[in-house]
Amino acid sequence: MNAKNAALAVLVALVVGFGAYGLTRWLAAPTASDTDEMTWLRREFHLTPAQAEKIEQLHAAYEPVCMEHCMQILTARKQLTALAGSGREDSAEYRQAQADMERLKRVCTEATRQHLETVAAAMSPDEGRRYIELVGPKLSQHEHAQPFGLK
Repeated sequence: MNAKNAALAVLVALVVGFGAYGLTRWLAAPTASDTDEMTWLRREFHLTPAQAEKIEQLHAAYEPVCMEHCMQILTARKQLTALAGSGREDSAEYRQAQADMERLKRVCTEATRQHLETVAAAMSPDEGRRYIELVGPKLSQHEHAQPFGLK
């Protein structure tokens, strides 16, 4: 290989490498809406600094509760998968695991609904109603695979 071909190969490798790096960074980068729900809440619902601080405190206090719900549901899903994988879909144990999963989802949904209502109550009445109208319906579509968040 002559020097010209070697230089071209190095140049191509660098371009491809930087391109791949840039693409992976772009695809993996969280959006502003994912990383800062509070900025969205402040702007969208015209929160005062005191309201924003109260909501941040409420959300910080609820986060461990939400994470615990997620962990319980994940554990129940793993149990159902294991039972199904061993061919026990018709067993009483499987039916009980399904019932437990549904109960955990209801507990999670109700706790999150209450949390959203508490967040809404920290806003002005009109903005709180608008918040519930906007975010509330999303709760019924929640897959319980990750924390619900504020939006």
